[in-house]
Amino acid sequence: MDALRESVLLGIIQGATEFLPVSSSGHLVLIPALLRLPLPNLAFTMGLHAGTLLSLLAYFYREIIGLVKGVFSVFKREKSAEEEFYLRLFGLIIIAVIPAGIAGVLLSDRVDLLFSNPRTVSYLFFITAAFLILSSILSDKSKKTFKNINALDAVIVGIFQILALPPGISRSGTTITGGIVSGLDRESASKFSFLVAIPVIFGATVLEAGKGNFAGFTITDLLAGFVVSFIIGLISLWIFFPLVKKTKFYVFAIYCIILGVIGLIFIK
Repeated sequence: MDALRESVLLGIIQGATEFLPVSSSGHLVLIPALLRLPLPNLAFTMGLHAGTLLSLLAYFYREIIGLVKGVFSVFKREKSAEEEFYLRLFGLIIIAVIPAGIAGVLLSDRVDLLFSNPRTVSYLFFITAAFLILSSILSDKSKKTFKNINALDAVIVGIFQILALPPGISRSGTTITGGIVSGLDRESASKFSFLVAIPVIFGATVLEAGKGNFAGFTITDLLAGFVVSFIIGLISLWIFFPLVKKTKFYVFAIYCIILGVIGLIFIK
């Protein structure tokens, strides 16, 4: 398979899995290994993440506009209830981002090594499954809505996000679990998880792109993967949110277990 076709394939994988709680980064390591394709380097992988970041911005454009208005309302003497909420939400997102941001910088070299170790990633899928089972058990007890998120919820989500740095451990699955542990209902935990993902993915993309290591792929390859991951990611978001309301995460946990077992069987 030539580099352009592989880029398109990886873009499809990234877009299809980024917003499901199954670790898109883990898929970008495991699927090429199973297909005996060259593993993409981390800089190229983050280029694909940039595509799904754009799909996040497109899907949550109302919330993004609200956050921008909320931030600028800090200069106003009187704020509307909506501006007050989005200004507070912006602060909570920052709180949730800080732990992963610090850990990401400190542990980046060790995490980078895992992207070239598909067998270890196979084991990490079992950790994702464990988080998803936990969220399924607790989800019926979690009733707090998106409007009621507080600083403690943000801290808990931020701590859970640190656990999701390695490929194979789903960022969305882990942070949604963190939100549910803090008392948020599944839809609210998912929405907050994805809003927190915006600065996290942006920061990681800039960090890796700055290294400039796109070996084996041209700018055309990267652009193709970026566009495909954006389109498929947007479709995935439209599908995922309705699923959140009615699908237990046990389904995704079973999938992660099966994928991990396949990796351990076929990857030596």
